[in-house]
Amino acid sequence: MRTVRREIEGPFDFEPERSRPSPLEYTASFPAGPALGLVFVIPGFGGDTNDGYAEALRRHIVTKHEMAAVSVQYHCFGARPETGGRIQVDDRDRLMLLGLAHFAKTSLGDPNDVNDVARRLAQTGITARVGATIHPARDEYQNFGVVQAMDHLAVLGDLLEQGAEFDTGRIVALGSSHGGYIAHLIAKIAPRTLAMVIDNSSYTQPPMEYLGQPASADFIAPLAGDVMAFCRTKSGWTTDNRQAPDFYSRDRDLIRDVAYPPHLAATRAEAGEDATIFRMVNAATDRISPPHMKQRQVAALQALGFDGQLSLIEEEHLDGAVFKQLVHGLDASLAGLFDMAIPELQSRSGPHDGALGVSVAYECVDSIYRFTHNPTAPFIRGEVESRFFADA
Repeated sequence: MRTVRREIEGPFDFEPERSRPSPLEYTASFPAGPALGLVFVIPGFGGDTNDGYAEALRRHIVTKHEMAAVSVQYHCFGARPETGGRIQVDDRDRLMLLGLAHFAKTSLGDPNDVNDVARRLAQTGITARVGATIHPARDEYQNFGVVQAMDHLAVLGDLLEQGAEFDTGRIVALGSSHGGYIAHLIAKIAPRTLAMVIDNSSYTQPPMEYLGQPASADFIAPLAGDVMAFCRTKSGWTTDNRQAPDFYSRDRDLIRDVAYPPHLAATRAEAGEDATIFRMVNAATDRISPPHMKQRQVAALQALGFDGQLSLIEEEHLDGAVFKQLVHGLDASLAGLFDMAIPELQSRSGPHDGALGVSVAYECVDSIYRFTHNPTAPFIRGEVESRFFADA
């Protein structure tokens, strides 16, 4: 297996018009000869972000299926402590911890060292819950989905420009949870590019707790003992000023909805004869990815003529090999899931979006989102136009 690592310029975050602070990194693994296709291995927020897990999954795909496999450190990939995110306890909650230490008569070392304060409190048996913010690695923020999907399309363009040899009619996106969600967004932004999406437990709409809202937590981290930090990721969005360029409006939400029927219809119309195949699995009980929302998604896909299938996993389907627990993500083996789904892959016959240099548009309430694909860098560009005012 041959592996290459590259840094390229990532797509511009066109919604709030913010430049990226660091390059886009990716790792691609190839078989000895021309690859029989390409697989984007897209991690979410869980254990699949581990470098060792990603390398083993790429190796499995390359050696067993003779396809290239790519891992992209997409925008805000470092949104957890294990991927470089830094937890910062809110100022008010820092004072609360110091107050607890005072009333518990706990001796302190450095009162500014929150982790040390938490350790000393835990030794007294105190239970505490504090609010915190995760500051992602590379000075990034949570845009949520759109730029992350564009990152994968930029990597695809770079691979082709670098002369990577693979069957462009067999491009697959494989992911769990947020990774599966990104896979669906890639299919939306580039309707002629993916031959298949293999999705384990993705949500169809952005969960509000992942958008950095103050009242929500998207990650719980133990600081020490029973002193817990309820964290929200630093967000690229505000919700208190409708005129701000980073206001999370109805249109921002609709473009991120991968089951919105009018947008699915537009995707289907753009795809032509070679529409993406969707293979999805989901726990029959799942708070993060509610099964009724996945059923709604697959029904909408099928009604529009997509080849979409959803398997709801019950207790009796747990086999200890592919599906191990009835929890979000099913503690699933992505290698095993890939092996189950890939025999149904059908090659696309036409050129992909980048080769065609096409523009794909989605109407929202007040705006039109437009994604323009190019065969040379920049490979993907997004823009937002007003539906009503030419100068907006």
